[in-house]
Amino acid sequence: MIRNLGKIAGIIIAMLFLSGCNFINPKKTEINLEKNETESVEETQDNVGNIQNEEKKVEISSETEDDVVVVPNTEIVEKPKKETVENIDEPKIINKLADWGFSKSDNRKIDTIIIHSSYNAVGKDAHDLDDIIYKEYKPYGVSPHYIISREGKIYRLVEDKNIAYHAGESKVPDGRTGVNNFSLGIEIVNTKSEKPNDAQYGALNNLLAYLKKEYKIKYVLGHDDIAPGRKDDPWNFDFGKIK
Repeated sequence: MIRNLGKIAGIIIAMLFLSGCNFINPKKTEINLEKNETESVEETQDNVGNIQNEEKKVEISSETEDDVVVVPNTEIVEKPKKETVENIDEPKIINKLADWGFSKSDNRKIDTIIIHSSYNAVGKDAHDLDDIIYKEYKPYGVSPHYIISREGKIYRLVEDKNIAYHAGESKVPDGRTGVNNFSLGIEIVNTKSEKPNDAQYGALNNLLAYLKKEYKIKYVLGHDDIAPGRKDDPWNFDFGKIK
């Protein structure tokens, strides 16, 4: 009996021992599992966050490249501003209006300028302006719109709006005749043996700039261009010196 009890006790102890081996530190195992799962989730979240940050950086970089171009070792250069045409003031013009040598007109279209030469052929001083105007133009009933003295002064003899008798029988390159009707005449005081001087070229350029602002000028021609064979002025004139 006692011997049987001992066997039974041994069997019970053995069973308890085996049962204890199957459940060693169950809580610790659960904690390790939870910790591993948590670390795995956190690691995944970190990776997702890093990917999103990288995508954001790429987007920002792409936008920046569209707006700003960085060129190393260069200075920032502003684009040149469009050039603007400044207002050209009327040059100093002295009125010496004639009462002959023109016809009154309103609203005529002016698109041509004719350059002439004149000198005083009836007096001692070839450059005497009054002799040219009153002893040459007036007796013949002719007149330009403007005359430029040897000193570079500009005189107005006929208003632009009126038709001055300065061109005579003539024709412009496009075939039109009656040149007085659509032109302005400018006389330069110089003889056949001398050239216009710098003061005269300067005054003429100022006058031309002003007239081109006022009217749509198609031609700037010499008298000899519109009446070849009949006229040979402007004498010794350099068209390369006018603008």
